[in-house]
Amino acid sequence: MKRAKITEELAYGSAVERLTGGDRTAPAAETPKAAPAPAAEPTKSAMIKLSVFLNREEDAFLESLAATAKFSGGKKLSKTKLIEAMVRTFRKTNLDVRGVKDYQELLTRIAAQLQI
Repeated sequence: MKRAKITEELAYGSAVERLTGGDRTAPAAETPKAAPAPAAEPTKSAMIKLSVFLNREEDAFLESLAATAKFSGGKKLSKTKLIEAMVRTFRKTNLDVRGVKDYQELLTRIAAQLQI
């Protein structure tokens, strides 16, 4: 009887795929049927990594939101999940950024959109 030969690349994929999150397709017989992901939740392969620079006050604000969720009976939320939720929610607004010339004007428009 022949033994299946498992190489490191078959088990883990190539280095490029591990770094970029490339999709590896399994043979059709072994692919489990999964329920389709909801439209609001993009699949992991559709996600990209993004670096966001925040000052200490902004970071502390996100940390306080995360801690409030945890200590009020929920789970601690990561700063990444908080920012992701904010972006997804903000996509539903009709923010007009045409002609914005500086950061202060952008903040003013956002505040007007949120009516604060």
